[in-house]
Amino acid sequence: METTKTSTGKIALSYGIVLGLISVTLAVILYITNNLLDQNWITSLIGFLILIGVIIYALKTFKKANGGFMSLSEALKVGVGVAVIGGLIGALYNYIFMTFIEPDFINQIAEVQRTAILERSPNMTEDQLEQSMVMVKRFSQPWISSAIQLIAGLFFGFIISLIAGLVMKRENPYQD
Repeated sequence: METTKTSTGKIALSYGIVLGLISVTLAVILYITNNLLDQNWITSLIGFLILIGVIIYALKTFKKANGGFMSLSEALKVGVGVAVIGGLIGALYNYIFMTFIEPDFINQIAEVQRTAILERSPNMTEDQLEQSMVMVKRFSQPWISSAIQLIAGLFFGFIISLIAGLVMKRENPYQD
């Protein structure tokens, strides 16, 4: 008797959209509460826990839909797929936010960074500070920050999928 196998792409797309929507919702909440510029380790931890939770839930769903079987390669496909789709949605929102919703956000980031740099290094010369600010503004551009966000999501998505896949894998002994 042949059983139909749920595709990795279908699960990755579904849960990638969920991840993207949760990520955008978190960003909107931070923006509405005026905490977007004041992000700290707790905010980063929440985002990371969301990524872990969605990927693991997607892997569990895939495994259950396939009769309790999942190979490591399938786990990686699902997990990285979730991270890619979620990352693309998050990066698209980030680009739209920084380009259209809050076009002055780059300057706001730069001012926060300027204050932080001066607090850490009060003896910094004006030339050194100016060079630092050029780098801050360069890496704060919408397309660069969106690309960095996507690359980081892919990296952590791969690591999470690898670890969870190693723990959750169960090869189908009846499959060729």
